[in-house]
Amino acid sequence: IKYAGSDTDFSASPAFCKQIRRVESEEQRVIGTQTPLQALLEGLIADRELPAKDKRKRLKQFQRSYPDVYNYRFPTEESKAAALPEKAPRLKPHLMFLRKPFQPFQRSWSFRA
Repeated sequence: IKYAGSDTDFSASPAFCKQIRRVESEEQRVIGTQTPLQALLEGLIADRELPAKDKRKRLKQFQRSYPDVYNYRFPTEESKAAALPEKAPRLKPHLMFLRKPFQPFQRSWSFRA
């Protein structure tokens, strides 16, 4: 049956999905999900505008969410140290200069009998 305005011919044999093996299915799943996650991780590492503190925070969150992708990218501590920004050492102010010099209790006139 052909309807007016229809140019397509559906009388050909029906199309079916091709059945694939479980191994192929797993490979497609890994490629379909791992590749974008790896690209996201590389984008986090390469982002120069992100402050170092936020970058470490987001990478730690990524590590908790996707540990297999993170461990694939950073198999050793040396590879992680090469890619991640170093923590700036926190400078502690000298406490001696901040404190007031010790002053013994001085009695005022109100305490005298």
